[in-house]
Amino acid sequence: MKIPARLMLSAFAAALMSLSTVPASGQAVAVKAGTDGIGLEFEYGIGSVLGARLQLDAGSLSHHLNKTNVDYDARLKFSNALALLDWHPLAGAWRLSTGLVFNDNKFDLTATPSAGSFTINGNTYPSSSVGSLHGSLDYTKVNPYFGTGWGISPHGGGLFGSVDLGVQFQPNHVSLNVTCGASIQGTPACNQLASDVAAEQARLQDQTHSLRLWPVIQAGIGWRF
Repeated sequence: MKIPARLMLSAFAAALMSLSTVPASGQAVAVKAGTDGIGLEFEYGIGSVLGARLQLDAGSLSHHLNKTNVDYDARLKFSNALALLDWHPLAGAWRLSTGLVFNDNKFDLTATPSAGSFTINGNTYPSSSVGSLHGSLDYTKVNPYFGTGWGISPHGGGLFGSVDLGVQFQPNHVSLNVTCGASIQGTPACNQLASDVAAEQARLQDQTHSLRLWPVIQAGIGWRF
């Protein structure tokens, strides 16, 4: 069952508001880097075992994607914010975390020929027959996060290091667009190419299904005031 993003946001906001009456233990700021990009984190200690964090990440990464018979140059653009609630069951550095990811990450995809041709949906086209084949792989905008890690206890202070290990569940969507090369424009081959690219889009969507579980591995250093 798909949970509406508005309901998820309302539930998370209500949880934070319910904690607002708990005495604060201090604020912290940290610089972090990892599989969500490079970012800045703000942390708010709540009592002796709870904390709330807001993390903003950005960046880009070039990647080669080969999930079908078509090779893609993929550029991953990071742009996300994490709103997290931490529980420190032992009142120490170790924490269990959950929250929401506001996600604008996206892969920009550009197909590249192999040996001067493209093989799309089982049909081979000379590279001159394909004017361009590009598209994107993006994600739903609000997603849940679950993880664990080590940082500083809610009542600690001073310089600290942190590590986060977790997973984001983020269903993805693939979109491809093709233009025919001058040599096949206005011919049945152009129509066939468009049909094959539609099949390629469906196949790439299926083959990238595993990317909906995005691993979060991050390390950082910060200071609690």
